[in-house]
Amino acid sequence: MHNLKKAAAVVAMTAAIGAGMATPASAASGDYNNYWFGCNYDSSNTFKFRIFYNSNLGGDYRNIGYAVYDFASVQDGTGYSPLKYCGFRSSGSGQNVKNNAASARNSHSSYTGVLYYNSGYKGAADYIWGTVNQLDATYNENASFNWKS
Repeated sequence: MHNLKKAAAVVAMTAAIGAGMATPASAASGDYNNYWFGCNYDSSNTFKFRIFYNSNLGGDYRNIGYAVYDFASVQDGTGYSPLKYCGFRSSGSGQNVKNNAASARNSHSSYTGVLYYNSGYKGAADYIWGTVNQLDATYNENASFNWKS
């Protein structure tokens, strides 16, 4: 019986350690993908949310596939960097996404994209299903993004 309790304790401890390690890895993985694959425009892009520098889906854009806790600090694989617009030589090219968005498009069929005024998914928010030609609560004051089912 004593050995059974010991074994159960070891299994529980291992599971807890594994669970604690899985969460940051998942977040870092989403950040990494948002950072490096957010400018793919072709049909193979699986990111369903696109944020634009100008109103009416104008200017430069950034695709977002995963939650972003803070647009100013995204894991890029070697450290943290601000998420920037893609740099296709249009208005907003190379600018930081944080506090620089005017419109957005969500092409996800199951989730609403939510842009938040503050980092950490807090504050006023715009709930985006389909196309929003001009953001309201987060117009040029956007700091984080998450999906809502």
